[in-house]
Amino acid sequence: MQIKTTHRIALTATTCILLILTVFARHNARKHVPSGKMPKPSTLKKIASTHTPSPQFSLAKKRHQSLKRRPTRPGPPPSPSWPPKPNTPLDISIDPTKELMITHLNVVEDPVRTNPRMGRRAVWTFKHLMTNMAGNNNPSTFVLNWLKHWESDQLINGKISPARPAITDQIIGPWLAASGGKQLNLDLAPFKLLAIVNRMDLRKHDEESVSTGGEGRFIFGVLKADGTPLPPIAGPATGGFTVIFEYELPAKNMHQLASWAEAWHGLKRHRLGDYHYNRELERITRQFTDRGRAPRKANGSAINQIRTNEFAIGPNWELREFTLKNNTGTLKQHPVALSPETISLNGTKQLSKLINDNEAKILDGTFQLPTALAGPGSIAGPFVPENFSDYENRTFTVIPLVEPFIDIPWSSAGILNNEARHRFALNTCHGCHRSETGTGFLQIGFPAEHNLPQSLQEEAQLAGFLTGIEVMDPVQPQTTIRTFNDLKRRSENLKELLEHLNGPRHPRPPRKPHHPHFIH
Repeated sequence: MQIKTTHRIALTATTCILLILTVFARHNARKHVPSGKMPKPSTLKKIASTHTPSPQFSLAKKRHQSLKRRPTRPGPPPSPSWPPKPNTPLDISIDPTKELMITHLNVVEDPVRTNPRMGRRAVWTFKHLMTNMAGNNNPSTFVLNWLKHWESDQLINGKISPARPAITDQIIGPWLAASGGKQLNLDLAPFKLLAIVNRMDLRKHDEESVSTGGEGRFIFGVLKADGTPLPPIAGPATGGFTVIFEYELPAKNMHQLASWAEAWHGLKRHRLGDYHYNRELERITRQFTDRGRAPRKANGSAINQIRTNEFAIGPNWELREFTLKNNTGTLKQHPVALSPETISLNGTKQLSKLINDNEAKILDGTFQLPTALAGPGSIAGPFVPENFSDYENRTFTVIPLVEPFIDIPWSSAGILNNEARHRFALNTCHGCHRSETGTGFLQIGFPAEHNLPQSLQEEAQLAGFLTGIEVMDPVQPQTTIRTFNDLKRRSENLKELLEHLNGPRHPRPPRKPHHPHFIH
């Protein structure tokens, strides 16, 4: 023991002596250099070679320098730069679960961000989103007035959207009762977050300019008073009512578009649902949900529209759309994009003429539905013959379901090109959410098994249209089978954009215009 101690003392003393001799030698070298001059590199090298430090000294010096560089506590991850440095390999592979369709329970059940009682930190709650959207309106009144649209008939685009008064007993009444009866307590909002979605595939640009970066979306499922999913009137779906908040990702140039792409893709660096991932996702979502993110739009909100899918308060699956009114800043029902009124048009000569006359545009993706034909909502079935006053005169295709219900895809005798019929139908709410894609109606819904009101227990259920499915054509099932995998399509779309952003033309938009004409 004594010998080891003596050896350590000797090593320490030797190191100190060598350090003193090195400093002394450098000092003498500087003394013989005229003022304003430095010794030649060869001279310094010669001096240093006569005083080579011991291996123990070099090791100690390296450890000291590494300790100086080591932070005392973990800092935030470095901000990514775009485009990457020329020699930096770019990983543009897409992870849809992290970048496109985010349903992980550690995200949608984040104990702070999804808890309305956490105040301003609860940034992913129905309460927070509606409060920011309401502008100067009272948020509780703002939400109540929106829900009351279903209590009475609405005249939209010259057509009647029939009342679905069951909303009073199913949603408004129980919520008011739990709130004390006077106004809605948004802390008790019966809306459960199911997913956060990146829809940069809806961006619009051409070679000269960028008009929008696409959309960011929040999907909520509606709950009963006991905190379990509000069921549909019929059918196997776990929940019968979802609400989709569809926000614009504001972008007017390639720099802003690149920032959105970089941010969403950057989520891949983190473990899904951990502290760093949720923090970065919050930074992204607040860029389009916070107040004032779109100063030129109503209430300064970036919301494009709110859409509802439900079969809980009316006789058919129905989709409605709501937008903010510029003069009042309140939500008002709006014609559904690209979707005609189903009951009056399907199975008629007018539908055949519309598709035949616009066949080329429908097939190349440039068709725009005439404004006069836009429906007040989109009824998607299941239907009964009594839904059509002239049922016997209609020439649509009828697909039997459980009696007395039937499914009726967009169809009519006289349509010349079935592929044009399919593409027309696919771009409507009715077509995308029903037999064209083999969907029961909800693309994103409550899981089949859950433990609510405590927890979803499983991630939201995604339709095969999103994850991959083969579907027989509803009009020509014997001859036509189509394959869908929309998350794969969206992944390839984002990858294509990232490749451009890393290329030589990235300050300018791609030469190929990007103007999607679909709503799904």
